[in-house]
Amino acid sequence: MNIIGISAYHHDSAAAYLSKGYIKGAAHEERFSRRKFDNRFPVNTIRWLRHQQEQVDAVVFYEKKGFKERQDIKRDIKKLIPGKYPINFVDHHEAHAMSSILTTDWNKCAVMVVDTVGSNYSTSLGVYENQEIKWLKRFEYPNSLGLFYSTATKLLGFKPLSDECKIMSAAAYGEPKWTDYIKEKILKTELGDYTLLQDFRRGLGTGILDWDIASSVQEVLQECLLNLARWLYKETGYIRLAYAGGVALNCIANTYIARYTNFEEIAIQPAAGDAGCALGGAALIDRPIWEGPFLGYEDSLNQNIEEIAYNISNGEVISIIQGRAEFGPRALGNRSLLCAPTESNISKLNNIKGRINDIWRPYAPVCLDSVAEDLFDIYHPSYEMLFVAYTETSKFHTHDDTARLQLVNSSHNAFLAKILEITTRQGFPILINTSLNAAGKPMVNSVDDFKNEIKI
Repeated sequence: MNIIGISAYHHDSAAAYLSKGYIKGAAHEERFSRRKFDNRFPVNTIRWLRHQQEQVDAVVFYEKKGFKERQDIKRDIKKLIPGKYPINFVDHHEAHAMSSILTTDWNKCAVMVVDTVGSNYSTSLGVYENQEIKWLKRFEYPNSLGLFYSTATKLLGFKPLSDECKIMSAAAYGEPKWTDYIKEKILKTELGDYTLLQDFRRGLGTGILDWDIASSVQEVLQECLLNLARWLYKETGYIRLAYAGGVALNCIANTYIARYTNFEEIAIQPAAGDAGCALGGAALIDRPIWEGPFLGYEDSLNQNIEEIAYNISNGEVISIIQGRAEFGPRALGNRSLLCAPTESNISKLNNIKGRINDIWRPYAPVCLDSVAEDLFDIYHPSYEMLFVAYTETSKFHTHDDTARLQLVNSSHNAFLAKILEITTRQGFPILINTSLNAAGKPMVNSVDDFKNEIKI
């Protein structure tokens, strides 16, 4: 079957195309529109996918809607995709769940979805068996961990639904002094359950960054997630967990789940937020084979690997555009800025990316998986920056010694692995890998975006 999956109108719109059991393309609308977190109908992404596809057999929208909304969405779809085909509206959390399940070859597993809201649910716990997702327990909005965290994001002076990663980083600088207060007055948690004691749909206002509040919010979130995951393991007995939703991008909390539960394997979609639902929704119709996260627009600067490695070893910051763009919010080496971890280079990166007001944020390391155990303490290896490792290398960690480590090898980004093979021999086994984007802009999609936006 040829299937197009679509997510739109909330935040982080995207589209994906499946054909004959394979993923032919998937991308965020922001990469084409150049509007960060673009939530509009993904016109540009669908047009790009239309160049690749044959006759469409089905279109899937990432959540169920009311009658009038369905009619409006169908009209938008028909404008772009001609032909006769069914348009399916699926459960939002099922789309999330399948987006992570499809990255595995599992036939059975526990399933956990945690986000702000989708089809009126904020958290769903269940199982995947016999090609079906069955929910055991669900939490309705506004009883939402995603809403709790996004409210804290705004309270600490950042933009909700986009800057949550900054709160995760800021948490390492503080002490969890407010944890007991939050658990008593704001968010109650116990095994398999949580209750948000206040309605945060109007937020708590906008304040300024407080390290201790960030630390406390992160710690309470982690405790809630552990309680949910432990309950799910107890109820299902499965040692494999498929985890998705925007909260699943919190790599520190993910690592806590890996460390402190009995799940032996955890699968998370690199595009764990709503963008991934475009792919997961389509996969509910026909589960595809997962070949990796490089599913986006293809372009290249035609760079020489040896030259890149030589320049990195000589202190330069190198822009990489190679092959297909990453599907998901994190650069994995195809749309990246690479450099050796020096103070001079960190200063350069801060200028390129406009991090003048938050220079405290650490950059992510990347290294070969063959040398990683000698350099980091790793609880859950990650080739997509979805977990943290532990290190005392100050260029990468904050005060909790965590680093959002990306591992690579010849199977997971061979181009980047070859660069690292050379720089490792030259004395730089760890490089900084951060997204290739200008301040306020999405990751570059094309060479033209790079030429128009990036100033080095």
